[in-house]
Amino acid sequence: MRLLILALAFTVFAGSSLYAQYMISAHSGVVHYVEGKAYLNDTLVEPKFGKFPEIKENQELRTGEGRAEILLTPGVFLRMSENSSIRMLSTRLTDTRVEILTGSAMVECDDAPKDNAVTLLYKGASVLLVKHGLYRLDANQARLQVYDGESIVKRESGALTLKSGKRTTLAGALTAENFDRRQGDELYIWSSQRSSYLAKANVASAMALRDSGSYSGTPSGNWSWNPMFGMFAFVPSTGTLYSSFGGSFWSPYTVGDYNSGYYYGGGRSSYSKGMSSYAASSGSQVGFANGAGRTSGGGGYSAPSTGGMSGGVRVGGGAVGRGAGAGRGR
Repeated sequence: MRLLILALAFTVFAGSSLYAQYMISAHSGVVHYVEGKAYLNDTLVEPKFGKFPEIKENQELRTGEGRAEILLTPGVFLRMSENSSIRMLSTRLTDTRVEILTGSAMVECDDAPKDNAVTLLYKGASVLLVKHGLYRLDANQARLQVYDGESIVKRESGALTLKSGKRTTLAGALTAENFDRRQGDELYIWSSQRSSYLAKANVASAMALRDSGSYSGTPSGNWSWNPMFGMFAFVPSTGTLYSSFGGSFWSPYTVGDYNSGYYYGGGRSSYSKGMSSYAASSGSQVGFANGAGRTSGGGGYSAPSTGGMSGGVRVGGGAVGRGAGAGRGR
């Protein structure tokens, strides 16, 4: 029994150290999660717990009968629907540029510091994501929708500032028109579900970093490896940030205020009233597997071994409703 207690104590200590020590924020383009089939330059992406491929500049990622989630700048997630493809034109945090080739992509922007920039491109149009929010680009319809936030759209014919609840075509003259933000499809539901898992992972990571006593974040926050959830959690440097889906992202300095009834579904939104309620059951949503330390070169990222914490981890599951909330932190 004494040996068992010592072993458990070592495991917890090792896990806490890993939370504190392993972070990434060097560049955009890490393939964080794949459901179904996705291909990186025609090579099948095979999910392995703790191992994360990265999309290099000018490489393409496409989905078949599947979906994919990509980490851009800290706090910004790009999610692809089935039968979609993107090309990473620049992975620099100060100038992240992603070309949407086919299908649909939704971008959840939970932090938009001035020193980072994310731009979506479609044929002759560029879309700069200016503010915290939720954005969707449908290549097949040549359409941009801003559920929440603000973007600047540019074409040869001119420029347009597009705000919450507005959409525009990207094929002709740029004109803003209203759309019903209460309507959602499978991509929206899946993005909301993923956001809820990431909000839960954030709480665990922020608490572990706080308890480690060695946290020093960057001005724009970090991606912090969470061995219990098998994913990278976004941890703001200070304050609390709110997702457009309703989740909260706590920093190590504010997570002491965490309340399980508040941090998810208790955010702020100007368009949440009257929203339809969605629910989707999910299976295991762990990341990609057993690795040891960060790789160099073209192998992507490998999370450090947790010495017994990584095996057989199952994340989430059950029903996740469509959240109501958005807004910036306090």
